[in-house]
Amino acid sequence: MDPTEEDSDEKLLVERIQKRDTEALAIFLENNRPKLSSFLRSITGQRLLSVVEIDDLVQDIAATAVSSLETAPLDQYEPFQWVLQIARRRVVDAHRFHFEAKRRDAKRHQSLHAPDGKSGDAGLGWEQLLAASLTSPSAAMSQDIRMSRMQQAIASLSPEQQQVIRLRYVDGLPSKDIAEQLEKTDVAIRVLLSRSMRQLEKALEDVRPTR
Repeated sequence: MDPTEEDSDEKLLVERIQKRDTEALAIFLENNRPKLSSFLRSITGQRLLSVVEIDDLVQDIAATAVSSLETAPLDQYEPFQWVLQIARRRVVDAHRFHFEAKRRDAKRHQSLHAPDGKSGDAGLGWEQLLAASLTSPSAAMSQDIRMSRMQQAIASLSPEQQQVIRLRYVDGLPSKDIAEQLEKTDVAIRVLLSRSMRQLEKALEDVRPTR
């Protein structure tokens, strides 16, 4: 494609994003995936890269961006600058999750890597992962209550939404593999994942981490 045409397409996407168009944002993020991956590698140390994948960080950042688009400060920042802010926060969050609380990390790591995605409490592995990323351990609620809230929130999703979340967070499949399995486009799966995570975040709004 001619560079001029690429610039024109990018400008059209930016205009749609500024109108809070989530599908435009999903396409924009996919187009800028190499730049975002490169930025993440530049700020992520080898220690963290030994336990997380760049693609997983990119997916998490994309989901967060789509879920928070309605309140994004796009009057102050260009879309990609705003995405980079999210990326910085996610890298910090990843460090905290994996390294700052060793006892909690050991429990989570055991749950996430148990055979067939099972933990000490059968079937809760994916819910524990989502609860860890979407809720605040410092919230004035017990872990059991937060887990119960997470289960209720997941149950409120459609069967298709639950399926893509399980494939992504339990089986660890990248979105392109999920798309092939469900006979959908990669962008469609990314949008579905992002919308599903947004629903979960809204359902858990009062126990979400403070950013």
